[in-house]
This record gives sequence, C-alpha cells and structure tokens, in this order.
Amino acid sequence: MKKVKSILLASALLLCAPLAACGGNAPTSTKGTVQQGDKTIFPYSTSEGVYMGDVMPFYDDGVMNIYHLQDRTGSLYMFYHPFSRLTTTDYVSYKDEGIAINFTEDIDSPDASLGTGSFIKGADGKYHCFYTGHPANAVEVIRHAVSSDNQKTWVKDESFNIRGTSNDFRDPYVYYDSTDECYYMLVTTRKGDKGVIQQYKADSLDAASDGWTDNGTFFENDEGTYNMECPSYIEWNGFRYLAYSEQGDNRVTHYRYQTADSDEWKKFNRDTIDSTGFYAGRLEKAGDKLYAFAWCARLDGGDTGAFDWGGNLVAHEIKQEPDGSLRAVMIENVKNTFGNSVTYNRVNGENVSDFKFDGAGFKAYGVEKLSTNVTRMHFTVTLDSLDGDFGLTFGVNGDYDNRLGKNMLSFIGQKGRISCYNGVKNILRYGDEFTGINYALETGRAYDADIVIDGEILSLYFDNKIAFTTRFVGMQNKNFAFYSNGAKVQIAGIKFYE
Repeated sequence: MKKVKSILLASALLLCAPLAACGGNAPTSTKGTVQQGDKTIFPYSTSEGVYMGDVMPFYDDGVMNIYHLQDRTGSLYMFYHPFSRLTTTDYVSYKDEGIAINFTEDIDSPDASLGTGSFIKGADGKYHCFYTGHPANAVEVIRHAVSSDNQKTWVKDESFNIRGTSNDFRDPYVYYDSTDECYYMLVTTRKGDKGVIQQYKADSLDAASDGWTDNGTFFENDEGTYNMECPSYIEWNGFRYLAYSEQGDNRVTHYRYQTADSDEWKKFNRDTIDSTGFYAGRLEKAGDKLYAFAWCARLDGGDTGAFDWGGNLVAHEIKQEPDGSLRAVMIENVKNTFGNSVTYNRVNGENVSDFKFDGAGFKAYGVEKLSTNVTRMHFTVTLDSLDGDFGLTFGVNGDYDNRLGKNMLSFIGQKGRISCYNGVKNILRYGDEFTGINYALETGRAYDADIVIDGEILSLYFDNKIAFTTRFVGMQNKNFAFYSNGAKVQIAGIKFYE
C-alpha cells in the first residue's frame, strides 16, 4: 500500500499538532510554512495523479473504503476503468490500496470495460461487489465478484450476468432490507423514453443471476427524460433517501425522500447536493454520521472549458434538518486539521481583514499569491443592497489592485445565484457562466462563508446551508483578490488557515 499525496503539496512536511489546529489559539504563521505532510482534501486516484470517476463508498469496521472507477485504459481504447480503492478513517489521510477489480483485455468479455457498482458485506463475512460490465460488442450487463479475504482480492463469478434490454442498464446498488428480509438491487435503466431506477430482489447475495427477480420500477424520473445514474438508497433517522445523478443538462446529484408512513417519493425545494462540480454523488452512512462522495471533473479545455470526465474525490458530511431536508457541510476533521492560522497580506503590504465596498463601479483589493498548501479561508458577507456582484477572483496575473483574474467566484444578489467563471474577459463581460448554484441573498444580515482550496479544487460552504464545488486551474502561486462590481457589501473577519 502507498499513501496518496496531493501532487501539489510539499512532500516532506509533517502534520501539525492537532490541539493547535483545533483550538485556533496557536501563533499565526506565515502562509505556506505550515507542515501538512500527506494531508489532502481532494485526492486523486493514486499518488501519481491519475484521475478518478464514479465513487462507490463502502463503510466497514471504522474504515471508509472509497472504491472508484480509475481513469486508466488498457492496450486498446475499448479496455478501461478498473476499480481502484482508497481507504481513510479521517478524510484527510488516504491510502492507495491499488486495483481491486480489473477489466479484461478481451473484446468478447463482459468486463472489457467496467462501470459503476456497489459493495456490501454478507452475514458470513464475505464481501460482495455488484458492478457494470460493458462488453465491446454487446450491451451492458450486471456482474458479481466476491472477496473472502477482507477485500484484498476479488474473484469474479463468470456465470453471473443480469442483462437488460438496452445499453442503459448499469450502476447496481445493493442493500439489505431488514423488514422484508431480502436483498434489493437498484439499477439505472430506461422505460420507454424515460429514465427509471428498476428494482431487483434476491434472498441471498450468493444467488445466481436468475435468482434476482425483477421487482418493478423503484423510481421513475419525475422531472425529465434523462438517465438517473449512480443511485444510492439510505434509511436515516426516520426518513428514506434516494440519491442519483442527472445525466442531462444539469449534471447534478439529486435526492428524493420518503417518510416513515408513506411510500410516496417527494422532493424539497432544494433537491440537490452541491452543484455540477459534484457528480455521481453517493450517500454512505458511517456509524451515526452520513456522508456524500462524488468527483469534481477536470476541464475539457485544459485550464478552461466545461466539465469533462474524471477528476478528484470530493466528500461532504450531510446534516439532516427536522423536516428531513439534507444539507452538506465541511467535514469536522477537515476543518480541524487545516485550522492553523496563517497571515495573508494585501499587495500593498497591509494585513487582510475587512473590506467595505460602496457599490460605486468596480473595485478589487489584491492579495499576495495563494499558497500551494491546502488553504482554508473564512469570512462573513453583509449586503446593503442586491445590486451588482461581488466575491473572489483567482489567477490574477500580477500583484495589482483593481484587476480580475481568469477565475471568479461571484455572488449575484438580484439573481439569487452564486456563479463561477473560468475564462474571464473583463469587468464588463465575464463570459459564460461555468457553473453555479441558486441561493437567495438578503440585505442586512451576515452570511458565513468557509472556503477550502486544495490544488485546482475549491469548495465553498455558505450560510451553513449549501456546499458549492468547482475547479479553477492555476489558482496557486498566483495573486487573488476580493472584488465588487457595483455591489454595496462588507466582507469582514477574513481569516486564513492551513
């Protein structure tokens, strides 16, 4: 096993004392000098920087196993996406356990390429993986593998093949129902012209293919025709939750819920976890806590463009409101680990603390270069009006005030939207929105904002209600700035941590 390192962190550093990180009373350090070792928030699939795709979290005996599709191919283009595994107990230190289940370099094999699946432990102590096989010359098929040595090796059941009627038949999620005393499997597929999640049923995890019977449609798309990828199902504190990702224009992870006394699937006004930078999200319980795991994709233009396939792991803790609605928050140990106070200065040498913008045109206060360390920043924003927009701009080419960088995180009051731009033109024309999330803003109240940056990935946690993840290429070792473009707003209590 080898530890996964963020390839953008200094490799020779050691972790700071936990008490100093948690307490927040340690002396303030110069930015970039805090020893972080191998700690990371948004790991790659391996220490070599290989990207990951769909995540299959599996919690077992105190360890979160992050199985995922690894963005790696074989000798030919039709052989790809082996299952790889990271493990963690604290969500800042990850071990690379290597390839778990590999593709088969045979165009006639059902495992010529692999697609998403799920992992479950049987009552006999054996581990089971149900996954998608994609033959080079045939439609998708549900496959099965078993581990009898605590997930070290996996043996495929070559006779196990559950076939659908089209090439949209994938992403099995298997769970045990203690009430019905059986296993259910949810499968992403289609019914007519609409995406559905079909349910299959078996009495045993060792059941043969024909032992899994079609139990009908579990959930039908209630807002469009798109496929609902990577489903997961969780029962938590009296509610039942179904999460899935939209294979469509919106490209987000949705969730639906049922109450204890009803089988009707309902949705809240905000029915998503994060935004388009958090794709193929799955829910997984760990004791009394609930987490959501997904990946933030690389960009199809290299340092600009739209989200492509494959990226970095993103994890949020999920909190439940009294009405059952879910909200994503920063994992507590992430906040504690990267809690060492550091100093950032303005480009003119002043300390960064508070900025008040009067709404008169464009104004930006430049800050020194962003460290290559994992960096967390906290501040509050209070709007005096909803006019204009404000926020942070990254990748500023030089130590200037009143300049925009190529990346922007913008709060737009009148639209009630937080937007990202990754190819900014000028103060009059930012270009097309890269990604965004709706969030209504009000005047006269202070909003809490927490941002974590690791490499190219940035997650904003805002108002203790939403998480918003994006990818900005080229943030580190570049100046950044707090800006306002016609917004009358105060950004106060700015603090930085590593």
